[in-house]
Amino acid sequence: MARRRGRPLAPIKAPDRRVGQLAGALRQARLRVGLSRAELAVKVKRSVTTIHRAEAGRVRVPWPVTRDIAMACHLDLDTVERAWRQAGRPGRTRLTEAPHVTLLRTPADLAAALRRAWEKNGEPSLRMMEARAERRAKEYSPLSRTSAWRIRERKQAVSSLKQLYAYLIACEVAEADFPVWAQAWTRVRHHEAPVSRRGASPASLARRHLVRTGATAMMLEAGLVALEPYPGFLEPWSARCQGCGAVSRFRLSNVKAGLGCRICRRPRGAGVARAG
Repeated sequence: MARRRGRPLAPIKAPDRRVGQLAGALRQARLRVGLSRAELAVKVKRSVTTIHRAEAGRVRVPWPVTRDIAMACHLDLDTVERAWRQAGRPGRTRLTEAPHVTLLRTPADLAAALRRAWEKNGEPSLRMMEARAERRAKEYSPLSRTSAWRIRERKQAVSSLKQLYAYLIACEVAEADFPVWAQAWTRVRHHEAPVSRRGASPASLARRHLVRTGATAMMLEAGLVALEPYPGFLEPWSARCQGCGAVSRFRLSNVKAGLGCRICRRPRGAGVARAG
């Protein structure tokens, strides 16, 4: 074993508890590869305080922190993830039950799935969620701590695609999954709509839903993620290019004709429509 450097290590708070066992495994792995806490902090781009918390055994740090430490110290990720889940908060034995994102239909389904996404991310603090969303605010939207808390606690529905993406960013959901979540949000919005409106029959409302869903699917096929509700076939529509990440305004009429992102100019076969 490599010689330890730095000040003596404090004993783990509760070595017989699962959170203490996880902390001990992380600490021993760091010592085995010969890294100090400061060196490990630089390697995983975290603070020394965060490394200390992970090794103290008092609380379970978020999964992304545990994962990064495990990777830096050459631990088996599957084994560490199982230990991390077993070291969850007392009284929490399972994640919130929610349908798979492709099966979400009702506001309650979506609210449960969003809370589950937060739990799977290690239950990050509101401060952390706000900071993560702020780093990507130019691409998506800011997310206040109040909004994050209300969405997390199922007291507030997601009001827009931009807010949905900001919450997903705050929970470190992969951007590749954003289109599926966007489709789920659209289905939920349709479920919330009244069965009929003044001057519109149920059949007419159903046709409108099909048009909106088809428009979103057409944009996704062109490599564009819509950032707002469908405005109309000839109207400008804010969307983010999955190829270059740029946010621009597109007309569905142009996208249907094969005109996509004017910045990255990738062909449709590469996942983004060819630019005009």
